[in-house]
Order: sequence, then structure tokens, then C-alpha cells
Amino acid sequence: MRKKRGLIVLAVCLVVLIGSYAVLSQLNKDEEEPDDTPSKIEISKLEIDDIVEIKLTNEDGEFVFKKVTDKASDDEEKETYKWICLKPGDLNLNQNHIDNIGRTFSSLAADLLVEEEAEDLSIYGLKTPQAVAEAKLKDGSTVTLRLGNKTASGESYYLMKGGDKSVYTVASFHGNRMIFTESDIRDKDLPKINLLAMDYLYMYRQGHDEEEIEVVPREISEDGVQYGLSIYDLVKPYKRARGIDNAKLTKDMAVLESGLKIKDYIEDDVEDLAKYGLEDPAMHLIIKDKENQLELFLGDAVDDETIYAKTGDSNTVFTLNKSDMEFMDIKTMDFIERFALIINIEHVDSVVAELEGKSYDLSIKRRTAKNEEGEEELIETFFLNGEEKPESPFRKAYQALISMMVDMHQENTVQGDPVLRISYKLNRGDQREELVELYPHDKDFYVLSHNGEKESEFLVGVNRVETLKGHLDKLEEAQLDEE
Repeated sequence: MRKKRGLIVLAVCLVVLIGSYAVLSQLNKDEEEPDDTPSKIEISKLEIDDIVEIKLTNEDGEFVFKKVTDKASDDEEKETYKWICLKPGDLNLNQNHIDNIGRTFSSLAADLLVEEEAEDLSIYGLKTPQAVAEAKLKDGSTVTLRLGNKTASGESYYLMKGGDKSVYTVASFHGNRMIFTESDIRDKDLPKINLLAMDYLYMYRQGHDEEEIEVVPREISEDGVQYGLSIYDLVKPYKRARGIDNAKLTKDMAVLESGLKIKDYIEDDVEDLAKYGLEDPAMHLIIKDKENQLELFLGDAVDDETIYAKTGDSNTVFTLNKSDMEFMDIKTMDFIERFALIINIEHVDSVVAELEGKSYDLSIKRRTAKNEEGEEELIETFFLNGEEKPESPFRKAYQALISMMVDMHQENTVQGDPVLRISYKLNRGDQREELVELYPHDKDFYVLSHNGEKESEFLVGVNRVETLKGHLDKLEEAQLDEE
């Protein structure tokens, strides 16, 4: 029994040894013998820099592209080139797309040699090719490629090279380049706008007021008064310029910074713009930064996702994605600074708030004095109704005054007596006084009046006045020894 068990163990070891030898032998064989997997079949191989002209003919027409020196290039050390369109006309080309056609000529390999000396080309769609591409080289020679049908798998095309009777299959992207349409080869990028360096924005929408935003040079004069926090003013549609909520506006318009893209070109040199809804456009946009400008007119909808459009300097009609233009529907109240009146406290000597029969006279006395280092510094003392008050509650009360916001745009005529009067005395600027008043409207809102105007544009919520009174009362109660 013990002898039989020993024979079994020896047999198992022998099997393991034979298996190991087989594996090692195969590994050595794989290392020694080259891979016999068929390699790609070269159809066209040349230097892409040697291509000087490309001619492309397909169902969309005949196109001729010529390579020329790019005089506008910023690279002074290296001569660079660009493609221009000789036929059908002077089109603004997508340079990368034309380069890709050139790359097909420079490095084209077949997936499969289908047939040598092919006689019946019709079965491959090559008797009447759907596209013919011809590359002219620096030495005057040419290379021609003829494109047939897609294969049954849909992953490749049949193709022949001029002077070669063989039929090959090539990757589908090569074929797709040869059937580019005019819309495909044109540059579809519209100018990008740096929203942080925006100089001007104009938006018009049918059924809405005009809106116009422009940079306001608030820091040009040392004697100027700083109203608001924004560097922009909305000068239309309101009677008084209002600041812009920069973060809100730039977030909604972010697509302009990344760059709008044309979906498809429709028609050049359009004489009848009305057929696209562009004779009386639904929307008009002008936006500028320090370097670029974009002007767009938007017309009729093509479908639920697309809209006709044109630029301001051309009657070429194209389409845009509606979703890219959603920022045009932004409500004015959503991106303005909604402060009733905001003034930098450094530009104010005093402000008087009259509310519910009480008068709160907030004033600041400023002087300069030398500190321990001998440097002059500004010393400010804060008062309410002539009584000195701690700085913190004073600033909170002032913040409450200038933080009162409008809640609704609605035109009204001022009536009755004011519920609240806030008058500012300024220490700089041409106009040294500013007045804000709230008048009765209904149980929820007051009518806002600025500098005695009788026709108002905004309403302020009743609750905002209640919040303001709370801060003023806290200042009244505050004592110097609290800080």
C-alpha cells in the first residue's frame, strides 16, 4: 500500500514537470519568434509640410485650399502657415479640419486589402466615388484618394489611391474628412469675451426694456464719491444708473468667456433676412472687452433646440444652440445691485434718518494725529444726536442704512408723507447731499424716492424698515464702555 502511494506521488510530480517544461518552451518560443500578426498596409506616406494645396470634391461641391504664410502669427522664430480657401470663395476656415485632411494624405494605412486589380468598382461605391481628394506637393506631384461606400460594419470605408487598382478599407475618420461639407470646414468659433475686462454690454429683447451696461471709471478722480461696489453701471432702463452684481452676471454669461460656437452655417449674403426672423430680430447683443467685440442678432427658432442668428458685420446666417443664449432671458432685477442707495462711509460726514417721529443723527468727526512712530494716522469719532458712541454699533447702524434694498421694479407716483427719510451729507463730489425717502404704498411695500423725485421705479419691503429701526435703536442704547 505504501509503495503504491509513492508511485502516485511520482506520477503527479512528473506531470507537473512536463507542464512546466511546456510553458517555458512556449515562452522561449514567443521571445524568439517574431509576431506574425499582419501589420497595417501603407497607402500614402509623405511629409505633411510638403502639401501646398488640397482639392476636395464631394456631394457638397468642390473646395480648393491653399497653404500660405501666416503673417499674423506671433511666433517670430518659426515661419508658420495657414490655409485659405480659393474655392468656392473666401471662407473663414477651421484650420484644424483642413490640417486633418492633410494628415490623411501624410499617414494613411489600410485596415484591409479587399481586392487587387479590382474590375467591378460599383460594388464598393468606387465607380462613382462619393468623394475625391487631391493633394498637390511642393515638387509639383499630386496624390489622389477616391472614397467609396461604408463597409457593412459601418466602421470603415472602401478607398482607392490614384494609380493603384487595389481596393482597401480605411478607418472611418479618414472617410469622414473627405466628405466634409462647407459648414464643416468653416470656423465656427465666435469671439471670446473676457468678462473680467468687459467694457460694454448691450442687450435688447422684444417685449423687454433695453439694457445697457458700461464700465464706470469711479476711481479716476480722488474727489469722486463711491456709490455701490461694482465697477459697472446699468444705465438703461432705469432713470438712475445702478450698479451690477458682477458675480451673478458673469456666472450667467460664462458661455461668452468659453466661447460661443456656431452650430451650422445656413446661407451667405442673405438679402431677405425676414425669412429667418432677422429683419426685426427677437434679440440683439453687443459685448466688448479690451480686445474683442461680439455683436449678435437672434431671429426665429429653427426647432426646440436651435435658433437663427447673424453677426453685426455680416449677412451670413447661421444657427446657435438655444441653450447657449439662455443668459439673454436674465431678469434685470436679478443682476443689479439692489441697494436703495449705497455710499462709502469714508465719503460721508453725517447721515440723518427720520423714522416714526424720531430723528437719528449719525455723524463722524475726523482728524489726523501722529502715532508713536511719528506717522500721521486718521482718528475717527462717532456720534448719535451729538452723543459719542462706540464704533462697532455705529458702523452696524450705518451698514443697515446703506444695505436697505429694493424688492420690486414697479413705476409709481409718490403720494402722501414719507415714512422714512435718510439724508446724507458728503465730504466730496459735485453733489454734497443725497436724499432717500420711502412713501406709503400698501401693507407690504413702500415706494422709493431719490432726491425728491415724484415718479418712482422701485418698491421696498416693509420688513426692511423694521430691520433698520432695530439697528438704530441698538446704537441709541450703546455706551462707550461696552467696547
